[in-house]
Amino acid sequence: MNILGAELGRYFEEVAPMEFYRNLFPEGELDEYEAMSKGKYTAIALEITKQHRENGKQIIKRYSVTDDLDVIDGLLYSDNFCVMAPISYAGKNRNSNNARVMYALVVELDNLIVKKGKQEGLENLIDQFSEKVHWLPKPTFLVASGTGIHLYYQFEKGIPLFPNVVKSLERYKRVLTEMIWNKNVTTSIGEEIQQESIFQGFRMVGTITKLGDRVEAFRVGELVTIEYMNSFLVSKDAGAAIDVVYKSNLTKAQAKEKYPDWFERRIEKGEEKGSWTCKRDLYEWWKRRITEEAVVGHRYYCLMALSIYAIKCNIPEDELEQDCFKLMEVFEERTNNKNNHFTEKDVLDALQSFYDKGLVTYPVNSIQNRSGLKIEKNKRNFRKQDLHLKLARATKSILKEAGELETEGRPAGESQQREKIKKWRENHPDGTPKECIKAKIASKNTVYRWWNK
Repeated sequence: MNILGAELGRYFEEVAPMEFYRNLFPEGELDEYEAMSKGKYTAIALEITKQHRENGKQIIKRYSVTDDLDVIDGLLYSDNFCVMAPISYAGKNRNSNNARVMYALVVELDNLIVKKGKQEGLENLIDQFSEKVHWLPKPTFLVASGTGIHLYYQFEKGIPLFPNVVKSLERYKRVLTEMIWNKNVTTSIGEEIQQESIFQGFRMVGTITKLGDRVEAFRVGELVTIEYMNSFLVSKDAGAAIDVVYKSNLTKAQAKEKYPDWFERRIEKGEEKGSWTCKRDLYEWWKRRITEEAVVGHRYYCLMALSIYAIKCNIPEDELEQDCFKLMEVFEERTNNKNNHFTEKDVLDALQSFYDKGLVTYPVNSIQNRSGLKIEKNKRNFRKQDLHLKLARATKSILKEAGELETEGRPAGESQQREKIKKWRENHPDGTPKECIKAKIASKNTVYRWWNK
């Protein structure tokens, strides 16, 4: 029995799986089967099977969900792990560049407080979006996924995922997640809050949970608007408001005239947005480290970072998937709490970072903090030291020949500043650094630097 589902059934009306997805993707919203209509897109569902190919790779099936929703109907009978995001895509690859329309913003909530067998955290969550408390926006649906809850905020009209809108949705979701994961609802607060991409896929309603029962959905509130969602931000979070959705009114001719370099590079030549590409060594290095060092509480973020490094190093998607599922077995062996197993769901959540290409610039400090692994700064781009030094010396020699490197060592001006300070001290034997600075002999830092030298 789905324990959280049974508890939600005391408060709200259950929604059948097909009815839930028909609400999420209204009739006519998605493209028809094999139609490839202009301006129409499809959703994407993933099924993680228990089968393996001859080479040992686990079989992961991807399905395009069209207007008839037949794919969803078929997956309801699967005993495999199935996930889908409330987003439509152009093509069969669910990366962020292909994402077109978001129909609902979803926040996943885990580790709800239970006291003496009572679902206290869930009750507090419901109170917090009630008319009496009004702390959280009321979700359209609550989904009991087995051990956690998914809050679906379905928009009155699907939001087109233009770059500016994506950034504002990411900011908003971070703030909303922190509001939902509070001390009255969950045992995981502060650094333990699990922040996820807006493109995250979620366990499908009607499919199996990791406990062996079925995911259940319940209708809670109405469809939401951007204005309604923004109204719950306090003044300190005002900068996280979802931007007004807009589409550029510029014609191609106007865009070419206004942004000629961008137009030539991105439109005429079809180049991708630029990013720094690293050697495979970086990916392999991180994979070795997390295999040996990842600990409970950081396992998800270690795989998330591996997905980000896969983007940086141009690692194929299927190779990353296989590496992550192999690491799942390694990580699961380190589980020290029966309620904190490392499962396929954790792997898929981490893999979402690979599909979200915007994370290619994810800061090293953030990776270090979330993974719990110290990262020493390496300025050699993973080259051997002798090769790095040869390149540095060769570069210096070339610059000298070109006349761009005339001197080495300290800048010439420093010796002059030092002499000025020395001379002033000789003329003012009882003088202090402050008096020297006041006399404008040199800057404060320079005076103190050379005062006793």
